[in-house]
Amino acid sequence: MIRNIIFDWSGTLVDDLPAVLAATNSVFEQCGVEKMSLEKFRAEFCLPFKHFYDRYLPDVPLAELERHFHGHFRQEQGAVAALPHAGEFLLFCRRHGLRTFVLSTVHPDYFASQAGTCGFEALIDRAYVGIWDKRAKIAEVLSENHLDQRETLFIGDMQHDIETAQHGGVHSCAVLTGYNRLEQLRASRPDAIVRHLGELREMLEQHGFQWPPAGTTPEEDSNPGP
Repeated sequence: MIRNIIFDWSGTLVDDLPAVLAATNSVFEQCGVEKMSLEKFRAEFCLPFKHFYDRYLPDVPLAELERHFHGHFRQEQGAVAALPHAGEFLLFCRRHGLRTFVLSTVHPDYFASQAGTCGFEALIDRAYVGIWDKRAKIAEVLSENHLDQRETLFIGDMQHDIETAQHGGVHSCAVLTGYNRLEQLRASRPDAIVRHLGELREMLEQHGFQWPPAGTTPEEDSNPGP
């Protein structure tokens, strides 16, 4: 039975994809690299994000890339909003006594701002943010919070999230509201793939929080972008 949920942040609880794409393209532009379309960015972006930049800007120091990125992202920060069903899902977790955690690469300052704007602060028990490689952190999250792997579900929108769940020995669910496309997530073999958190809520209720349920895999991506 699921008693604990670990969430990714970006693309799982909040929609920051347009802002991240704009900031990334600003980095590319300043470094003389062609901008990416949304479709190409979703196909190419990966975590840890250093691997992504190493493919396109291998000779630019990471500190310089981060300076360019954050300089532009701060201008886009106001556009980041809660994803549909995210707030309702967090409230659902509270009503049913599920413990809630965030494990994310998001910068701590951005997390604090976005969680406050979305009203999520009181609905998350503990957040681990600014984590470059979540696979290296999940064992600590489980240990520090005394989480039983059999009772813990990791929800994320990227292959790295599913790999993190598998690395930590916990259950996994992929959502199609963020960065990776359906075919990418299928390749990572999560326990289930849902279009959004509202669908996952219904699944958990229907199966009495038992996991893995007889999950469904959508036939098409629910986030084709603007």
